Amino acid sequence: MKQKILITGASGFVGGFLVEEALNRDLDVYAAIRSTSNKQYLTDARINFIYLDFENIEGLASEFTKHNFDYFIHNAGITKTPKKEEYFKVNAEYLNNIIQALELSKIPLKKLTFVSSLAAYGPAEYTSSGIVKDDSTPHPVTNYGRSKLKGEGYLKAQQSIPYIIIRPTAVYGPREKDLFTVYKLLNKGLDLSVGLEDQQLTFIYVKDLVRVILDSTFAHKKNVAYFATDLRVHTSTSFNKAIQKALGDRRALKIKLPITVVKVLGYASEKIAGLFGNYPALNVEKVNELEANSWICDSDPLVKDLNYKPQYDLERGLEESIAWYKNNNWLT
Repeated sequence: MKQKILITGASGFVGGFLVEEALNRDLDVYAAIRSTSNKQYLTDARINFIYLDFENIEGLASEFTKHNFDYFIHNAGITKTPKKEEYFKVNAEYLNNIIQALELSKIPLKKLTFVSSLAAYGPAEYTSSGIVKDDSTPHPVTNYGRSKLKGEGYLKAQQSIPYIIIRPTAVYGPREKDLFTVYKLLNKGLDLSVGLEDQQLTFIYVKDLVRVILDSTFAHKKNVAYFATDLRVHTSTSFNKAIQKALGDRRALKIKLPITVVKVLGYASEKIAGLFGNYPALNVEKVNELEANSWICDSDPLVKDLNYKPQYDLERGLEESIAWYKNNNWLT
């Protein structure tokens, strides 16, 4: 009998690839989406769609009892909003409601996997070793990171549900929209960077990430957390050069913007976009991330516990991503 798995946030960037990988593993997949969700990349007839109200604990418990899931990957979350309380409601309180509903349902869940973020622990310059590790003192610099950290706290505080926490670094791949803004600028011949010093960065290709999430979900390990990267350290300069190469050795005018200028631009763009009910890619939270010197984190436990070996280095991942953007007319 197939293992039954519930995946929330299934219509999002990572969620769509999670569903695809779970189907490839011959799992009985339930994709939790909203009634307004775009199902453009969820067309496989084997997908079972389920609509959950994360504010209704008893309703959630009823659905969990009805379907009796074996595994649960909570991938749903919010990454951009001008409202601090919205981050905490979606990224933390909804998880707390899920935990309470699972306890109320009394289903024998084998594992609850929470997709958190490196942002929950913050940049590496606040650590003594210069590397963010699981035993580092968290120092999130955004409300997004703080809300993810609070969600982790709810999960660690309970004792009835086996769990895994995955903290991805920056995730890229086909259909991703935030880093895509960098690709567009470079494709137009503009190489923008922030500050005088190169940021030290880490990345993971989306297909490697979903393998990590599912591998850890089905591993014997429980009640642990992992940082997910491609096991390499990059810089903002090397990242942009890799994009230019993937674009066909595109030449670009390099412009360095002082962080003070970027802060003003971030604040102004957020205020202006807010007048039209939008939230721009360059916002105050994003500037806090850009101001950090280093996002190096420790993925060695993944290698040790799960024998993790990334299938994609940055060059291969960007080549596949750029090809997808071009083939789907996102880049011309």
